[in-house]
Amino acid sequence: MVDLRILRRAILVGMVFEFLFVAAGAFKPWLRPYFLFGAMLIAGLMGLLYARDLARGFAAGALGGAAVGVLCGLVAVLAAHYLGESPDLFLPWGVTVCTLTGAAGGVFGQLDVLIQSYLRRLK
Repeated sequence: MVDLRILRRAILVGMVFEFLFVAAGAFKPWLRPYFLFGAMLIAGLMGLLYARDLARGFAAGALGGAAVGVLCGLVAVLAAHYLGESPDLFLPWGVTVCTLTGAAGGVFGQLDVLIQSYLRRLK
């Protein structure tokens, strides 16, 4: 149901982007208010890209997107914690929000695959 090669690639890219975003926020104070939004955006985008590559249905896309979101959110929250940006209280909240955003990104990625296949049939 889940392709581990695509999942590993999406997780690795998402974790790198999350860490870079949080590290940039540690040095650029104007980014700090956007930590949660940026983490959600990266997790959702990685879920979307995973589901577009997988193209095996909504459940598989949402499951892989949720897995990507969990690990991306965990990296973002832990990096922010170790850089002194957020208290421990944000750990469950940030990971939960990124998980849901990654799963939603997976659903929209599969929807994109269906729309593209429909548009190809129209030509």
